[in-house]
Amino acid sequence: MALRVGLGLVLLLVVFALPPRPGPIGDLRFPVEWFWIVGALTLVRGRGFGLLAALVLAFAASTTVLRLADWGTIAAFSRPFDPVVDRSILVAGWHLLSGTIGNGAAFAALGSAVVLFLCLVLILAYGLSGVRRLAGRTRAALGIATLAAGALATIALALMPADTLSVSAALSAYAGEKFAAARQSYAAQAAFAREVASDPLRDAPPERLLAALDGHDVLLVFVESYGRSAIENPLFAPRTLARLGAVEADLARVGVLARSGWLRSPVAGGQSWLAHGTMLSGLTIDNQTRYESLLQSDHESLNALFRGAGWRTVAVMPAITMPWPEAGWFRYDEILAAKDLDYRGRPFNWVTMPDQFTLLRIGEILQRTSQPVMLQTALISSHAPWTPIPTIVPWETIGDGHVFDAQATSGVAPEVLWRDPQRVRENYGLSIDYAIEAVGAFVDRFARDAVVIVVGDHQPAELVTGPDATRDVPLHILTADPRILDRLDGWGLVPGMVPGPAAPVLPMQDFRERFVRAMSGGDHAS
Repeated sequence: MALRVGLGLVLLLVVFALPPRPGPIGDLRFPVEWFWIVGALTLVRGRGFGLLAALVLAFAASTTVLRLADWGTIAAFSRPFDPVVDRSILVAGWHLLSGTIGNGAAFAALGSAVVLFLCLVLILAYGLSGVRRLAGRTRAALGIATLAAGALATIALALMPADTLSVSAALSAYAGEKFAAARQSYAAQAAFAREVASDPLRDAPPERLLAALDGHDVLLVFVESYGRSAIENPLFAPRTLARLGAVEADLARVGVLARSGWLRSPVAGGQSWLAHGTMLSGLTIDNQTRYESLLQSDHESLNALFRGAGWRTVAVMPAITMPWPEAGWFRYDEILAAKDLDYRGRPFNWVTMPDQFTLLRIGEILQRTSQPVMLQTALISSHAPWTPIPTIVPWETIGDGHVFDAQATSGVAPEVLWRDPQRVRENYGLSIDYAIEAVGAFVDRFARDAVVIVVGDHQPAELVTGPDATRDVPLHILTADPRILDRLDGWGLVPGMVPGPAAPVLPMQDFRERFVRAMSGGDHAS
């Protein structure tokens, strides 16, 4: 019986001691809550024991799930898990996992995790239930000892400076923080309902909406996982800066000028559609609940504003492979999802097609459309798993995409690459290099007369950037019309393709209103 109880108490200790994120063993602290709970279990009798044991088991299981969920969202999105608004992460996470390692391996990994968790819960229940079978003297001695230790540890924590003891009350603080965060999330959703009902561009519309852009195609190009780290982290900066410099020089030779700066994305690591929604709505969309509320509102997207001003609005979305009913809110005149782009080559694992093929189709749209086009796209070659990495081919050889088949079957498999974090980072840098090269070549060939807004949607995951990366993403505005760039004076943008390291960072949700007002009215920026 002692072995059974010891197993339960040790497992309870392990569960309670789980840290906020994976780290060195030396960083672990003994949870003071363990003393109090074990003491209570040993002293409570009868039905009270059964109720208390059930509550302890439920608390241990729920905090374990939340801790592990935090590990996942911190690694993927650089933030803790929010059970109120993160329902969609389960679906998005499954699509990413299955697209990276395959359905079979994903099912095996998920099934193994569920079975392991259930086994741990059953073992914990078995061990804790054995406490009631201990001899009376043994229970009393264990209870008094643990309660005394708990009292001493609690007093010491109250009197001594933080982090001086190997004991902590972090579990209680964690539970309180999760409860407070849930309340804040509910309150934030109520506040968002008021935000989405207010629109300064509707309440105080600018004169001559978007008049400065008359006659120009306008392209909004999101580049997947293109974050500030790609430009400033020493792991990636040399290659990225060289590519940006080369693109700047190539475009300058054909009269295309650039201004660059920073935006602050609402997300990191994933959930690109939230960044898209933020940029296009002028509202902070940092969780799925806000996104769904936005889609049910009459708040006008940036696309809709262009449509109302006379542009034909088009979405080219190579990552969309399933029905996309929410697209109705954006008010596109035409939507080209993956199947509509007629790519016949092999996919690059999760990535349906290389960016160059997507950009070729965009070029063809611009060439065949007489009406000015406002086009939004989300390039995906720089999306995880970052293998294989495409390379640029002559535009005239692309055809239906079979020219990329050899590239699509090259390189290592994702499950091999992701065993080596250093190789993951190397491939990430290569994918950003390819995406920037492809965009530069596209503008040179198809969009010299357009206004091209190139922006990263978010930073990549912490595995790539490290734990202290900002949420900043690069912004590049390209045009051959210097009068358009003059209207952006005061934004803190710098000439060329490399944003200034000390340049101000504009929240992504501010772009919509500032850009529309700058491009509306008379001859001067507003």
